Amino acid sequence: MRPVLALVVVAAIAAYAIVRHAPEGSAEAEPTPLRAQEIQSISLDGRGLPMAVLRDVLTTHAGELLDAQRLEHDRTAIQAALEARGYLAARVQPATVTFAPTGGAYVMFSIDQGAPFHLRNVTLTGASERDVVLTIASGDLAVSERIERARQAVADSLPLRATKTTVTVKLHTDVAASAVDVELVVR
Repeated sequence: MRPVLALVVVAAIAAYAIVRHAPEGSAEAEPTPLRAQEIQSISLDGRGLPMAVLRDVLTTHAGELLDAQRLEHDRTAIQAALEARGYLAARVQPATVTFAPTGGAYVMFSIDQGAPFHLRNVTLTGASERDVVLTIASGDLAVSERIERARQAVADSLPLRATKTTVTVKLHTDVAASAVDVELVVR
């Protein structure tokens, strides 16, 4: 019986030693301290936001160190992405950074998307509407990509002329009415 007891005691001591000296990845290990100013998460706070679109324009990512210039770049990129989608009164506050006791940084952008702007008037100057194709109309969302495609459609549909023709866009924004007047100018 004595050899069995000795074997049990040796096994218990070995098990204790294994648990006591377990590698850091085990459940018993102390948590690894975070690098000072390492970004843990980035959140976008606002209602009805196109999250996927806005996350695609971010240059700052979790796991990187804080960089004030990149955060400011991200703020303006978020605002530009919203404006391109017709939210011309969108406002994005500078990033708010909260630090955890362990050293991690949590970044948040507060976003007021504002009302979507719509096209109020679409006019053509320098050409007849019978000669061109207009692909935008009053009531459409003021989406910059659609306005540019409309400009290109007018340019492509103009009859051939002896001189080079250009089509430019003039925008007149009425913030109070959440409206944009578009003038397509043919020269």
